[in-house]
Amino acid sequence: MNAIALVDGNNFYASCEQSINPSLKNKPLVILSNNDGCIIARSAEARTLKIRMGEPYFKIKKRLNKLGVIVLSSNYSLYGDMSKRLMNILKKHCEKIEIYSIDEAFISIHRPHNKDLFPWARKLRTLIYQNLGLTITIGIAENKLRAKLANKLAKRINYSAGIFDLGIANNKNSYLKEINVENIWGIGNQTSQWLRSKGIKNARELKDMNQHELKKKLGVVGQRIQLELKGYQCLPIEEKKNQKKEIRVSRSFSQPITKLDDLKHALAIYTIRASEKMRAQNLKASVVTIFARTSHYSNFNYQKSAYKKLIEATNNTNIILKIVIELSKEIYHPDYKLAKAGVLMQDLSDYNYIQKSIINYPSDDKSERENKLMQTIDSLNNKFRNEVITWGIAKKKQSWSMNRKLLSGTSITNIEKIPTIII
Repeated sequence: MNAIALVDGNNFYASCEQSINPSLKNKPLVILSNNDGCIIARSAEARTLKIRMGEPYFKIKKRLNKLGVIVLSSNYSLYGDMSKRLMNILKKHCEKIEIYSIDEAFISIHRPHNKDLFPWARKLRTLIYQNLGLTITIGIAENKLRAKLANKLAKRINYSAGIFDLGIANNKNSYLKEINVENIWGIGNQTSQWLRSKGIKNARELKDMNQHELKKKLGVVGQRIQLELKGYQCLPIEEKKNQKKEIRVSRSFSQPITKLDDLKHALAIYTIRASEKMRAQNLKASVVTIFARTSHYSNFNYQKSAYKKLIEATNNTNIILKIVIELSKEIYHPDYKLAKAGVLMQDLSDYNYIQKSIINYPSDDKSERENKLMQTIDSLNNKFRNEVITWGIAKKKQSWSMNRKLLSGTSITNIEKIPTIII
């Protein structure tokens, strides 16, 4: 008999920072969004101070200083690397894994004869803490939705020690009553308001709701949620994710852009990153789109996009860069201060599926050389994690780059920032 577990990294961004810098442990810590805008992560100690998610930093800067809260800029390379390490450990200790987000994964695990998975869960928590310094919460149940609820209960119930198995719990209905309807996976704000207007306040009441009324309002999605609340398994573990429909790389600038050269520079950097992502997922694009806009708060609003449909789909950075630089002239306007820009790789297809163009047919030798060049660049950058090889346009000085004045000084992805010990 198989069970499904949801493994969730507690306060993940803050925990990653505390893991590589032990001096931050047991201290209130918050992580800021791009350009040091809003609070996007909090340590457990910061939560107890009732610091809210999404709070603009400039509004509560004085309060944070008064409370002694440590503030850091987001370090996505660190969080991404720690996530990979976490998922690699999980893969070694489960039968199937579906990576749900940067800090969450669904796991399929076989129950022993006594149905007790607590020894396995405790061992896994210990292993991850010893190897990564991260604390995880594990919710176990019969299906994904119940595993999500079990994970919430594991965080809420003090005696659970970060593990809760709803699948073997006595009086399951009493636990379902503890989960408010708006906290159920798949229930949005409008749906929760409608359910509350019908007197449905928690997971237990939704489970027992009239199924015909629920299906009439929410369709098969509502029916699936109710069935999973009852213990049926409707969503299997998906080891391979569905192919993406598009890849997008975009950023807000720390300083508005007014020059065409700066816009080209920004879009070139985003193009290089988007192309790397395509190759990592074995995809290629048939449509390349770029866009730029002013700030939403600007008195002079401007936004424009441009695209090109390719004769032959590709993930070659050289080819895509030339297209993006040419398209940038179409969206640039000298009279507006641009606050954000981005690139989209669209109409994606599997790279192994090759449909050659009759009009522009490159030789097999040329295609092979170009592919090997891209693979070599990706391999070297993955090994040294510091963009040791990139395109010349990306090396220009950036006056508009993302504002991260509070970035932590330590790193596990940049060898130059690893602390040096002198004996």
